[in-house]
Amino acid sequence: MKTRFKILFIAFLSLAIGMSACKDEKKPLKNPKANKKIVKTKTVEKEAVKKVVPKEVVKKAINKYFLISASFKNKANAERLQAKFQKEGYDSQIILSENHFYRVSYKGFSDRSQAFKELKIARSTKAQENVWLHIKH
Repeated sequence: MKTRFKILFIAFLSLAIGMSACKDEKKPLKNPKANKKIVKTKTVEKEAVKKVVPKEVVKKAINKYFLISASFKNKANAERLQAKFQKEGYDSQIILSENHFYRVSYKGFSDRSQAFKELKIARSTKAQENVWLHIKH
C-alpha cells in the first residue's frame, strides 16, 4: 500500500508541476475577432473640381468725382449720415481728407461732365444748395 501511495503521490506531484509549467503560455482569447490588430487608415476624398469658365469681366469705372453733402471731424457722425443715405438708396461713401475730416458723399461719378451736371441740378434745390464736388486724385 505504501508503494501505491508513493506512486499516487509522484503522479500527483508531476501533474502539479506540469500544470504550473503551463502558466507562462498565453491562452488564446475566446473571441477570435477581438484578437485582430486595429490599423488606422486615412481616407482622403478628392473634391470634385469644377472647371470655371470665366465670364466676361465688365470693369466698373472707378468713381473719381463725388457729390459731398457734409464734412465731419467726428467719424461717428459721418457714419450716421452715411447710414441714412444708404437707407434712402444712395451709394454713400466716407472719404477721409488730408486735414482729417470725414466727407460724406451720396453720389459718385467716373465721368467729369456727368458729375458737374448733377452738381448743378443738386444746387438748384433749396435742400441741397450746399452740396459741393470733391475730385479724388
